[in-house]
Amino acid sequence: MLAYMRFGEWNEILTIPDPGDEYTYLKMIWTFTRGIAFTRKGNLKEAEEELNVLENRNKDLGHENISKVAFHVLAGEIAASSGDLQQGIEQLKLAVEFEDQLPYDEPSVWYVPTRQVLGRLLLLKGQYAEAEKIYREDLAYYRENGWSLMGLYQSLKGQNRSREAEEVLISFKNAWKYADIEIETSVL
Repeated sequence: MLAYMRFGEWNEILTIPDPGDEYTYLKMIWTFTRGIAFTRKGNLKEAEEELNVLENRNKDLGHENISKVAFHVLAGEIAASSGDLQQGIEQLKLAVEFEDQLPYDEPSVWYVPTRQVLGRLLLLKGQYAEAEKIYREDLAYYRENGWSLMGLYQSLKGQNRSREAEEVLISFKNAWKYADIEIETSVL
């Protein structure tokens, strides 16, 4: 489900059957990815319904930061899709805080770095310097990550720092040379 989300396969996500409540983590991810899929398809009412399910799960799993990451990412995406970029940014900042509290693990406990989502919203808001800072923080964790390199490139370009942007674009092309999809943003 998370891989489908990463690569924008919204219809695939929406065809996956409910895993059942006994699989707590899986159910949380299922609900979260459905919410993101509905958001990307413009079905905000359905996305908000999934957010409400996550909110109720958060009450049950109150101590688990991963469910808080999911909740705030989805809340931020819904707010941004509803036209409130600032609220979306605030929600994503909370998601980043909770992601930073997750324990280290390989693979990472949270699949899509929240800074990449936050950076995208900052770019949409025209806050290029702040987006640059966020993408650089993400690259400190995930070195040479193509998604963050693309976001960094866009943030530098937005600040009219063409020479630096071109250097980052070269790094992006090197990191992305074997990819089978093209991207123009840090999150699909």
